[in-house]
Amino acid sequence: MSPLLEHLLVAAIVTAAAVYATWAVMPKARRLRLVTALAAFPPTAAPASRVLQRWRTAQGCAGCASGHASDRVSDRASDRATGAALAVAVVFAALFSAAASGTAAAQSGTAVTVVDDTGARVTLAGPARRIVSLSPGATELLFSAGAGDRIVATITGADEPAAARGIERIGDANALVFPRLRELKPDVVVVWKDLVTPRILESLAQMKLPVYTVTLRRFEDLPRSVRRLGVLAGTTAAAEEEARAIERKVAALPSRAAAPDQRVYYMMLDSPLYTVGSRHLVDDAILRCGGRNIFDDIDFPAPIVEFKDIRERNPEVIVMTAPPVTARGWRERWQPFKEVAAVRDARVFAFQDPRLDRMGPSAIGAVEGLCATLARGRR
Repeated sequence: MSPLLEHLLVAAIVTAAAVYATWAVMPKARRLRLVTALAAFPPTAAPASRVLQRWRTAQGCAGCASGHASDRVSDRASDRATGAALAVAVVFAALFSAAASGTAAAQSGTAVTVVDDTGARVTLAGPARRIVSLSPGATELLFSAGAGDRIVATITGADEPAAARGIERIGDANALVFPRLRELKPDVVVVWKDLVTPRILESLAQMKLPVYTVTLRRFEDLPRSVRRLGVLAGTTAAAEEEARAIERKVAALPSRAAAPDQRVYYMMLDSPLYTVGSRHLVDDAILRCGGRNIFDDIDFPAPIVEFKDIRERNPEVIVMTAPPVTARGWRERWQPFKEVAAVRDARVFAFQDPRLDRMGPSAIGAVEGLCATLARGRR
């Protein structure tokens, strides 16, 4: 619930309580005159008339005789007490309403500054309520940080967790529907470093939209990123809880190999030849599985490489992240190149688990499968 709605609800409850307290201390004669007056007022005539009729039926003539001397004496004696009670109730309601309004204003108006994964400072007028995520991995991280309900749009491929599939799509990492982005009026746009085109970043700058950047290199970076996003969205409690759960899962992963015994080429696409660099969780996963990514010297998440570079680095295992039919075609295209150790020794394996490619917290669960694939190359 927004601070404004919370304020209105509290004000309504306090006002109702004040009215009830005032009614409770009124003498019967004064109540009767009040209901009689309301019965003559068009907006309240019908309900007030019904109340008045029930009163008269229950009390008889004595109840109707509001002019009896005893009632008039009682009414005059209690006027000051009633007026005092009403004044106290109104003042209390006003003070409480003002306090609630001030609290809501403070909550919504307090600036939030967070340092993103690249070290850049991002300052917003308040916790991000409307977020556009331009990365499947960033979308998953936002859900982990308890901010999934703040995402108003994302891009194709952002399908984890299941709740993310219902979020509006406004394009992909290469092209966005900018008129729609402008209509959404996001508080912040979350991107993944080097996985969005410079043209998109330039357009976001021209639109004067705050940009928060995510980047990961090792699995240990996941909980840190979740905590930062929790600060961004004002969901620190949920983010902290999930970050600790992620830390426990990361601690259970295999340790990184001190002396890797396999040179591994991780093939993400055949044309162009996309692979992973040192700024991708797959690089860390390969090391934890006892291998070494042959392109771990490239400080980029998903670089494009040349075939001659692959041949020169001579991988002992090739892991093709593709569906079975696609992987079969890729394997056939590798067959003529027997000078590559992985091809010569028939160590070209298909492995498909989008969790690793996405680089969200669910990637942790994909490490076991990758290790099993690389273990086939040691037999």
